[in-house]
Amino acid sequence: MEGGSPTLIWERWTLPMYAAQLRYWTDHPRLDQVMRTVHAKKGSRPGYTPPESAPDVPMRPLDWSLLDKPPGGKA
Repeated sequence: MEGGSPTLIWERWTLPMYAAQLRYWTDHPRLDQVMRTVHAKKGSRPGYTPPESAPDVPMRPLDWSLLDKPPGGKA
């Protein structure tokens, strides 16, 4: 509705101005709010994005000789 720093806007605002801003936000919702409403009306949820999978290559080479030792470290 108007520009400037939030502090200066807060000092200038009156209750009628705040009511006008609320009406503006109601008449002009954000895009994510619109899409949430559309998905709710259709009965669907936003798509799931799985996290990135770990690489198949180990970070360091495996030391297979450790498998030949018995527990406790004595061979």
